[in-house]
Amino acid sequence: MLAFTDFGRHYTQTELARAKEQKHPTVHVWRGEQAFISFAVGPLTNGKIPDISIDLPTNWTVEIGVVRETSAYIGRGMTWGEIPAGPNKPASDYVQPLVDLQTPPAPYLNCLAAITVPAEAYSELPVETVIQVGEETLPLTLQVGGPGAMPLDPQLFSLELWEYPYAVARFYHIPADQLFGPEHERLTKENLQKYSAMGGHSITTTIVEDPWHHQTYDAYPSLVQWTRAADGFHFDYTNFDRYVQWNLDLGIDRKIKCFSILPWENEIKYRDAQGAWVTEKPAVGSDRWRAIWTAFLTDFIGHLNEKKWFDRTYMALDERPIDEMKTVIDFLSHFKTASGQPLKLSGAVNYQTVATDVLDHYQDISINQADIGDPHAFKQFVADRQARGLETTFYNCVGNYPSMFALSEPIETAYLLWYFASLGVDGFLRWALDGWVEDPFKSVNHWYWESGDPFLLYPHREGDTAPYLSPRIMMMAHTLGQIRQWRLLAASTATQDTPGVKALTAYLDTLIDTPLPAKTVNAYGAAVGVDENADQQYMHKTVAKIEALLARAGME
Repeated sequence: MLAFTDFGRHYTQTELARAKEQKHPTVHVWRGEQAFISFAVGPLTNGKIPDISIDLPTNWTVEIGVVRETSAYIGRGMTWGEIPAGPNKPASDYVQPLVDLQTPPAPYLNCLAAITVPAEAYSELPVETVIQVGEETLPLTLQVGGPGAMPLDPQLFSLELWEYPYAVARFYHIPADQLFGPEHERLTKENLQKYSAMGGHSITTTIVEDPWHHQTYDAYPSLVQWTRAADGFHFDYTNFDRYVQWNLDLGIDRKIKCFSILPWENEIKYRDAQGAWVTEKPAVGSDRWRAIWTAFLTDFIGHLNEKKWFDRTYMALDERPIDEMKTVIDFLSHFKTASGQPLKLSGAVNYQTVATDVLDHYQDISINQADIGDPHAFKQFVADRQARGLETTFYNCVGNYPSMFALSEPIETAYLLWYFASLGVDGFLRWALDGWVEDPFKSVNHWYWESGDPFLLYPHREGDTAPYLSPRIMMMAHTLGQIRQWRLLAASTATQDTPGVKALTAYLDTLIDTPLPAKTVNAYGAAVGVDENADQQYMHKTVAKIEALLARAGME
């Protein structure tokens, strides 16, 4: 059996066995972009993986992977250090490259193919091809469009995923004395390359020890080493500089986010002259707090100027109380370059609880999908900020539905991105890229969240050379590309008034009057839908309509 499957959903073995031949599809893809194809193969003969290929024109590339299962808790972890034992269910949440798969994981394979069309590809005629599995074939048409050899600007809809180099070091057994050395660089850049390829633009850095109070499985030490001697504080930027440069090497170069002048629990840790750890928790705004941060910021600004990184650096605040935010805004106003430039400010906030005059000090903010309130008011809020040159993105995380957890259907990712794009946001933020749990191939459970919440990439097994993608991140890449296509067409004087673009924009404008699917909490504390079957049907229908309109718009 060889049949197309739905890229937007997960499949059990029983469901794959029932997959039936579908209508010969036409997949629309722009030059320089990717098309994603989902199909089922099976049952395998004698437990052997057949030859699987897709015949493509010269210079086109294809990567075929097999969706693999891990184990996921159906609830939400609640207590630090206590990883829930269950109840669990299989989660189809990572895609192992076919070339790296030695033995089949199951009788039926759900395959995902990522086809990359070169920027110089022709677009006059559709490309007729086949998926070949042994002696079986499945016809496929690829209709190539787009405005020519012009890569889409990622800032048409930006992407920020938080990065966790210490999780990489722990999983791959990098010794402590080799952190940020060549092997750590190689392995971390494998993940960063995937992020960069999706248009990722922000670098996640830490300037204090564990600014999120060890919420992830691995602690996140400071990339800046603090010591205090008799003559005051000293700061070593060696690891900070190396990590930032790794990102810059790969084109992740728009923002350096520094966490944080307001760490969770307000802890500041440093080494004394004898090398012992000292922990202080000065009240925000107190004389001691101001003295410590004055020492750091004065030195840090000088270092940023020396590296020529000041203009892209943001002091980042993550979900902090309003009074503390106001204190930081006032405090940072006193720290400027010789030319009078202040440090930029970034934060994840609930905009409904913060006065606009406070938010205006944030050059970059991200709003939780649960905090948007009236979508009409939120859309206007985003537009008002854009008029002042300020950026606004959205994020989702623990407790949200629809969402991007291991047990979330991939269509939820597509729907959420389109919904918020229709409200005008500048992009999407999510933690995290690679905040792995102990062994994600065995279980994605953790102590605080719905399963799979802190990572979208998986590590790779020994002998492989690139991280494994999740269906979630593949759907994200697919949808980000489509949103950027729409925004390019809608902004261009050559295309914005064509019937197809106007029809697509008009349809997207209607989404504002349909609330996000309603959520509830299951018996184990996880956010789930009130009527998930109806939600899936609605999200599939909505995204299919958008993609059909986009295909029409892109061919005019």
